Amino acid sequence: MIETNSTNEEFSLVAKGREFLDQGDISSAVKCYEKAFDPEAMDETEARSMLIEARSHLSRKHFLEALESFEEALLMGTDVQRRQALDAILNIAEIRSRVGTLTEQLGIMLEEIATQWPIVRESIVFVSEDENVVLLSRDAVDKIPGHLAKASRISRLPQHLADRELPIDADRCVPYADEEDLRFIVELARALASYKEPEDL
Repeated sequence: MIETNSTNEEFSLVAKGREFLDQGDISSAVKCYEKAFDPEAMDETEARSMLIEARSHLSRKHFLEALESFEEALLMGTDVQRRQALDAILNIAEIRSRVGTLTEQLGIMLEEIATQWPIVRESIVFVSEDENVVLLSRDAVDKIPGHLAKASRISRLPQHLADRELPIDADRCVPYADEEDLRFIVELARALASYKEPEDL
């Protein structure tokens, strides 16, 4: 988080807005976010940088990092920038509301593959029910076919995960937000399941 001149009250409103957002109470979240503004801390240039940074995180589906940057823009931006930030925050909230269902679907699909090829359970691992990310073990990354390994859907860990203890040794992941992402992850799982060591060829 960057340093701003915003008061503790402004930050408290953002924190409360995030809390409501996490609970799925969008209308209450909006009320808090709309009030979270300190005119004395307004910095159009910095807010623009935060919006650019947030959109970069969003393009990688790193939602927590995107939210934090959009919230920064909300605190210090112009009316137009604040509206852009709030619209983006609501968009993220809408996407995150589907993550639980997607995680359940993906878990079923991966388990069907892992029933025949148990190695998949060690190669592609969920972080938690709240995260829209599956981890790829370092060993798995080395075995992914070239056309899949180069796919933009595979990314480095989001910062908030890079600092955490993870269930497997991993520095790559696949964030997911829609059915297409799930199909890609299943394709990865099948590729790993059919992998043969060079001496086995």
